[in-house]
Amino acid sequence: MKFDFIIIGQGIAGTCFAFELLKHNKTFIIVDNPIKENSSSRVALGIYNPLVLKWFTKAWNVENQLEYFYDFYARINTFFNDSFVSDTGVYKLLKTAYDQNTWLSKSFSSKRFQYMSNNLLSIDNPSLRNNNFYGFVKSAGRVNVKKLLDSFRNYCLKKRILIEEKFDYNKLIISPNSVSFKNIVADKIIFCQGYQGFGNPYFDNLNFKPTKGEILNIYSKDLRLKHIIHSRFLFTPIGNDHYAIGATYNWENINIKPSSEAKKKLVSQLDSILKIPYTITNQIAGIRPSTADRKPLIGRHEQYKQLYILNGLGTRGILLAPYLSKCLIEYIYKDVLIDHEININRCH
Repeated sequence: MKFDFIIIGQGIAGTCFAFELLKHNKTFIIVDNPIKENSSSRVALGIYNPLVLKWFTKAWNVENQLEYFYDFYARINTFFNDSFVSDTGVYKLLKTAYDQNTWLSKSFSSKRFQYMSNNLLSIDNPSLRNNNFYGFVKSAGRVNVKKLLDSFRNYCLKKRILIEEKFDYNKLIISPNSVSFKNIVADKIIFCQGYQGFGNPYFDNLNFKPTKGEILNIYSKDLRLKHIIHSRFLFTPIGNDHYAIGATYNWENINIKPSSEAKKKLVSQLDSILKIPYTITNQIAGIRPSTADRKPLIGRHEQYKQLYILNGLGTRGILLAPYLSKCLIEYIYKDVLIDHEININRCH
């Protein structure tokens, strides 16, 4: 079998890159582990927003990311005749007068006014401890990541272009103008492995800095909240009276075992938000593929020109993945240079 690309990994990065290949009439086959519900993409809340909410500043290159994000999901919604995005905005709780004044002053900036409400809003919900003093983040919302990954996985399985097994680097053969893996031959291979790519022998000199994140899922039939709220952590409705809160950050204990410390932090935050009782239904831990400079890693191997990588998406992977896939494909097929801030060459 001969393809344009072998894609290693079917998280949000691998899925978006594969869908971009379809747009350009390129062929691919994906090699991915059997589904693990604690993979970073599946654990992710799926929230996208244009701001760094700690500082009320714009994220890097967010205008281009958002423009392509909406185009990408319009196409993928049509492709599956389904909807994966809830563009509902995010309510940022502003507890102090300082935060409220800072929000209002920054909301009139020419760089941010299109993303920030220029007044403070209320949420009419008696189950919340705070109903007042929210800033509203526009061009923000939630992608149902699990639904997206499952839909694309099922499509690939039906087309017989997905192999469910752990990738074995020892079985990759690199020829002058192609690569092969078992009985598969392709022009190129791309590694979209998330944190599992930290041991990749071909890309072992990059500035990865993995972080552990944990989320609590809860059930509350009386809450009836439709809004995404940011108050230290993100509190998100996920359907049928179920909600999720998270995610924590841990740079020390990099594992997928839920911890009592994270649970304590998240419960404390929940109790500061909610007046009503709730039931904890699950606690999930995952590992983010973060980097030391908090910028993604995309590009081509220095020596082996058939090898590419799309990784290091960190906490903003939902918004970044479509745009970075576009940038990388334009680099490969149209010789459009990759921005130095995200190019792996910056690590050499």
